[in-house]
Amino acid sequence: MFSKLLGGQRGGKDMYESPHYDRLLQRNSIDSNLKGECDPKLAIDHSELRIQQRSRLSRLISRLGRLLIICLAIWGVFDLARISWKTIQANKTVSCNCGETVSEAISNGCKYDSIAAAWLPDACRDDSLIAEFEKAGPNQDGSWPYYTDRNKTRTLTVREVSMLPNSGGHFFTIHQWHLVHCAYYWKKLWRSSRRSGGGGVVVVEQRYDTMAHIDHCEKMFLKRDPLDNMATEAGVSLHSDRLVVAAKHRDGSRLGHVGKHGRGH
Repeated sequence: MFSKLLGGQRGGKDMYESPHYDRLLQRNSIDSNLKGECDPKLAIDHSELRIQQRSRLSRLISRLGRLLIICLAIWGVFDLARISWKTIQANKTVSCNCGETVSEAISNGCKYDSIAAAWLPDACRDDSLIAEFEKAGPNQDGSWPYYTDRNKTRTLTVREVSMLPNSGGHFFTIHQWHLVHCAYYWKKLWRSSRRSGGGGVVVVEQRYDTMAHIDHCEKMFLKRDPLDNMATEAGVSLHSDRLVVAAKHRDGSRLGHVGKHGRGH
């Protein structure tokens, strides 16, 4: 019996040292840790941590919002300045004069405009429209015929026509040129009124930006002269800011405008 008790004690010792007992100890230790984690003090610490995190996030969002507002305000100021500058430039009077001689016109950056029969600066020329006009004539290559006199004694090139201010001479051409000139000035007026953005504004020179010129063109259309009639005589202008007076031609029609550099349309 004693041996049984000893055996039981040994068995009990073996029982306490068994793997099953070790697992029980580990579980008790885990339970103890879990109890520690559920400690109210620890819960309060976690709650404060979350509050601090939310507070930092709110401050960050607030700073980003203020930064965005500042950026938008700066952009608005620059955009307002840009619009104001464009408005000032649009309302600024642009001169279409080029000087006293062809050489001076060239040195001032002017080019000959065959629609206007005048030397004009960049701001007063519509180069794409000029290119179209110079291909709208009756010649095989689309050019226009220019002559030294009504009898077609000698033809003139566009370059020779452009140099007429040096001599004060005139060129002669057909009635069709006159009509197409009027039509292209109406195109120029239309295009000028709609180029208020990135394409830039083309100024229509005072010489033609008048109701008098429109009335003059209306009369030319109503005359119904033959298109090949040599009824057009004009000079080449260097001063397109100048308002000019229409001169009566021999048939009673108003053919040109008298200016400093001779008669021009």
